[in-house]
Amino acid sequence: MIDFRVLRAAAVAAALVLAGCSADAADEDDAANEPATATVEGTDPLPALPDDVALPIVFVHGFAGSAQQIESNAMRFVANGYPEDRIVAYDHDGAGLDIPAYAAGLTEVVDETLAEFGAEQVYLIGHSRGTGVSTLFLEDPAQAAKVAKYVAIDGRPCPDVVPCIAPTQELFPGQSHVEVATSAESFAMQYEFLVGEAPEVVDIVPQRAPVEISGRAVNFPANTGRDARLDVWQIDAGTGARVDDEPHASVQLGPDGEFGPIELQNAVHYEYALSSDASPVVHHLYLQPYVRSSSWVRLLSSEPDGPVRTNTHVGDEHAALVVMRMREWHAEGDADVLELSVDGGETVNAITEFVGNAAIGLHIHDDAATPGESTLAKLPYFGEQPFQSGIDVFLPASPDADGTITVRNLPRGDANRPQTLNVPNWPSSGHTVSLVFADWPVDGGP
Repeated sequence: MIDFRVLRAAAVAAALVLAGCSADAADEDDAANEPATATVEGTDPLPALPDDVALPIVFVHGFAGSAQQIESNAMRFVANGYPEDRIVAYDHDGAGLDIPAYAAGLTEVVDETLAEFGAEQVYLIGHSRGTGVSTLFLEDPAQAAKVAKYVAIDGRPCPDVVPCIAPTQELFPGQSHVEVATSAESFAMQYEFLVGEAPEVVDIVPQRAPVEISGRAVNFPANTGRDARLDVWQIDAGTGARVDDEPHASVQLGPDGEFGPIELQNAVHYEYALSSDASPVVHHLYLQPYVRSSSWVRLLSSEPDGPVRTNTHVGDEHAALVVMRMREWHAEGDADVLELSVDGGETVNAITEFVGNAAIGLHIHDDAATPGESTLAKLPYFGEQPFQSGIDVFLPASPDADGTITVRNLPRGDANRPQTLNVPNWPSSGHTVSLVFADWPVDGGP
């Protein structure tokens, strides 16, 4: 029998030897100053794990959640040789409370996954409310028999019916509720438990092969499909402006909102624009560049008459942003910095004290009560929603969106690795704008 651990170790060793043969003393000095993510063994996926080790994974998100909470760690699994198609996310209503219905839906997903791969068992991962759904699912002995191992992330305690671990905030000091689902430290714990050995790759690093993405555009938090047209535009990283007259890719989405695969240039910036004949409002999403392929992209959107839009003060004179990260923005302790400016003008830090340490979505726009001013006051409505906050910042817009809004994050713990997104100053009267920062530092940006 071939020992897959020997093959994997040999592959890593060969890569390191080849790298060493081409390095001189100066290169070694440069390498010492490179960020930790620049590791040779992470540039390509390691040899594939055998099917009896890499059982299909089914991920169950929590309240106000989506497949976004598995995306970064799914990329880490794949970098370690886990087959990409064997990681399945169960999207369901993130705002509802019908746990029995979600457990029944999980039964369907597990059965479909077992049938697709001809497997007898899956690995189950639940986060937050997803642990409640998973626990109810596992209470049925017939369903528990379909699960080889279970990971309960920061939610209900482990049941005693299957082998289980429970990554929590207490185990990872300084990490908040969502971060425990997405962090590298949590991944390492999960991987070792499921696979039986520590991962060889933990950092997310650029791959050599072309990057391909696929996923869904969804009406959040219901996670129903966004029936719209998706245009993907390559943009200038320094301004956010489109570089071509035609989109890089266009897809007419169906009722499920699914798209892909779409090939992208590694580490290049793109705009993802959602539009439909039902409304003149266009939703522009700006994600940090992909350096690895992902099958778990979620473009979180909503209907133009949804509660986010109706509670946002819109107008021709100002832009309105939603700035997201699947790692909580911290205003207390080791705080994040989130600087905003327009066309190089005055810079403000939107991470104010009332943001706290629990928000992953920040709604940033001009308050109707103080038009034309950046008071940094708390906006109504948004702070009352799970994992959200709202900050009054006046961001001047232009009719043709020919100005640039610069949003610069100094992430807590990695403030020396600033993360920047530049986007056009679209008028909020006709445009919704979302910026999605990765929950790990992406190096090499503008």
